[in-house]
Amino acid sequence: MSEHDFDFLHGNWVIQNRRLRDRLVGSQDWEEFQTVARVRPALGSLGNVEDINRPDGTPLGLTVRAFERAAQRWTIQWIGASDGAFQSPMTGTFTAGVGTFYGDDEWKGQPCRCRFTWQVLSPSEAHWEQALSTDGGVGWETNWTMDFRRSGSRA
Repeated sequence: MSEHDFDFLHGNWVIQNRRLRDRLVGSQDWEEFQTVARVRPALGSLGNVEDINRPDGTPLGLTVRAFERAAQRWTIQWIGASDGAFQSPMTGTFTAGVGTFYGDDEWKGQPCRCRFTWQVLSPSEAHWEQALSTDGGVGWETNWTMDFRRSGSRA
């Protein structure tokens, strides 16, 4: 784990999203859509900023990632374009090339734990998943996946 864990993400990406239409109800109804992202370094090597847009350029949100040197962990926050609100922070680390991040959240008023998982598949491919748990992390429902494919050069 280091402040360079997310360096693989710098650059431009086309992202294939697969998201459950409803969460925490046992749904198997998935929607698929494409987004594009630009990830640029920030704070020297201590973080990055990711703009996510629809393919037509309509902004969807912004992710800010920062490595906390003292704690030796990453903090990730999403800011949605629809309301400009910061979502609950996610914290975690990379181990053996897999990043795992946790945070407290809620879905439709129900408290839950949230987990992000990052996997670098190659220099031009990465995979992200989001899962929620309502039982303290015993069981998890994966409700969103993103498959990243590099588009153009690195930032």
